[in-house]
Amino acid sequence: MIECSLRDQKEFGSLLPDWSAGKTKKGRYHGSSFAVEGFGSSCWAIGVYINVEHSRHTEEGMTEEDVLKGCVEYLNKPPPRKKYQKRKSVPLYVQLTPGQFRLKQDESGEYIEAILFTDQRKNKLMWGTGATAFKQLKKRGRPRKEKTND
Repeated sequence: MIECSLRDQKEFGSLLPDWSAGKTKKGRYHGSSFAVEGFGSSCWAIGVYINVEHSRHTEEGMTEEDVLKGCVEYLNKPPPRKKYQKRKSVPLYVQLTPGQFRLKQDESGEYIEAILFTDQRKNKLMWGTGATAFKQLKKRGRPRKEKTND
């Protein structure tokens, strides 16, 4: 488990930097379709930036994929229980699984740009909602008799 955090993102990122004045969230739901089992019905993609010193961990002998898996394992851990709390704590981002990723670096430090998969369609910490799969709906109601022209 590697300690890390998600970077704050504005709603439209660098496209419209002054659009949502000061309001940030931790990621955004991805609008593309992925070849993952259950995508759009029980699995959705989110785009995130993960703050982690990946070069330090790769020098210790970990692969890039192991660094990402360690960060995802840390993010899936529920927050510590508050004193006298009765309900069991739930992870902030529910259940994340790793997808595509790239290691990057900028003036604020090293980070991982990743697409993670979650089983929650809407989360208050992410921009947008997950798109649903396009399935053909069954007709509702009683079947109608066909009219014949005699």
